[in-house]
Amino acid sequence: MLSPGAVLFFTLLLTASSLGQRTRKPNGSTSPISTIQAQVNFSAQQFAGTWLLVAVGSSCRFLQEQGHRAEATTLHAAPQGAAMVVSTFRKLDGICWQVRQLFGNTGVPGRFLFQVSRARGPVHMVVAETDYQSFAILYLEQGRKLSVKLYVRSLPVNDSVLDVFEQRVREANLTEDQILFFPKYGFCKTADELHILNEVPR
Repeated sequence: MLSPGAVLFFTLLLTASSLGQRTRKPNGSTSPISTIQAQVNFSAQQFAGTWLLVAVGSSCRFLQEQGHRAEATTLHAAPQGAAMVVSTFRKLDGICWQVRQLFGNTGVPGRFLFQVSRARGPVHMVVAETDYQSFAILYLEQGRKLSVKLYVRSLPVNDSVLDVFEQRVREANLTEDQILFFPKYGFCKTADELHILNEVPR
């Protein structure tokens, strides 16, 4: 049985819905993320590199209850053709882990799809706003539950960036009380080969 820390770890990777819950998509309805516009003229090459997770806006009850277990989290993005390989680095029980996932091409720059092997369905990701040099705001949706993530290249975070993120959270019908802020220290840069979970198809 996974520890609460482990559950939180994997929930954060796919933060879009609460654990064990899936809302079926009604016929003919529009998914929330389909209305989110991707960054204009999105450049995967400029987006590539390391990002630090600052905050997540989500209605996931588990995240709200277990937020005190959050660990500093790093994302590394590497373009693979029109797709994006995303590596997430985070400590679990004091050990640095790396999880590699392939967010596939959807035909729209800045919009990606991760095919989850589990029953909760695919994860949609949109890079909605970024200046490539300092911040990026990403949306993720799974099971029709939307979350908003703020990443930065370095700390501290500019107040104007936080304002933009909070506005995006409100536009997603979330409240500031549903924002979980992450530690600003203790980031992992690497993980040994025994602590790498590779979900990228070979």
